[in-house]
Amino acid sequence: MTSELWLDTMPARFGFFGWKSNNARIALASVFVALSLALFSLPSQADVCQRKLLPLEGNWHDYRQGEFIVQYTVAGEHALQAPTDTQTTGVPDVVADATTQLMAMHDMLKHLGFQLPLESQRYHGQGASHILVRFRKMDGLNGRAFDEVRRLPSGECVLIIELTNRYRTGNLTPAHELFHQVQNGYAPFKRPWFYEGTARWAETILGKESVAADPYPMSEADRRSFWAKSYAAVPTWYGLLKQCDRNPTDVAIPDDLRNLRYRDGRPVISDADILGHSFIRQVLEELATLGDRISNKEGINPHRWPEKTQRDSRFDSEMWHVVLQVGNSCLPRTPND
Repeated sequence: MTSELWLDTMPARFGFFGWKSNNARIALASVFVALSLALFSLPSQADVCQRKLLPLEGNWHDYRQGEFIVQYTVAGEHALQAPTDTQTTGVPDVVADATTQLMAMHDMLKHLGFQLPLESQRYHGQGASHILVRFRKMDGLNGRAFDEVRRLPSGECVLIIELTNRYRTGNLTPAHELFHQVQNGYAPFKRPWFYEGTARWAETILGKESVAADPYPMSEADRRSFWAKSYAAVPTWYGLLKQCDRNPTDVAIPDDLRNLRYRDGRPVISDADILGHSFIRQVLEELATLGDRISNKEGINPHRWPEKTQRDSRFDSEMWHVVLQVGNSCLPRTPND
């Protein structure tokens, strides 16, 4: 029922309040519309997380820092393989150090202007308030990030990152997986050349660049070869970033971040040389727009693409065009672009 219809059906006995005057009708209509918009802007019950996180066997411990809830166990199938607690705080070194790395990555991403996962429309709208990081046995994997929100027994809605129980301090898997959650918050695409390639780049926000750049892919064959890669796509990303960031300058890192240390004394942030961070951020922003456009065209909920669709290679060309748009002034073009 529209506000006009609602007003027209009001009983005549309310006339002494002035409902019959045009000004009063307009004022009441404005209030009604404002209230309706306010209600529709709130997360609906369907949007807020409903599915429970399935528990794992064992006696699990929680360690909370900021928006991170870190869970681990020291016994059973998923027990930490390095449970040493050198500072006798009750928290194993690898847990404390992984959490420090996550906090550093979170703060550096914010410092560089990236949208953080819990600030995204996708996850804020589902009521996500924390990121759950769970150490567990993971055969053949170091970590993984899930793009769906789940509910804890406490009622908290969380994003989920899982890390191997074989984790060792200094390994950048926590930062890598957190960047996946950043990607998930921006756009629905999980094509490996983009998803894993830029997540490998993101490790240099904390660590040193250790990858040699590959030539920029000029031919169609070179591009299709690039689109078929996963982790191995990162050298090509460095190649195009070097095209667009020819005179990189060190990032001014706040002292509280620069001074962060793991428990063994090593710095969490290795250097201030972060090649191409503005370029990558703009690519994510434009991919968000592309994702919305495709969602509208195909009638898909922009925040609930099926996993198969997220990984569909038919979007490669459009995604690459976004990269070219962002690099309009610095990337070479071919007749097909």
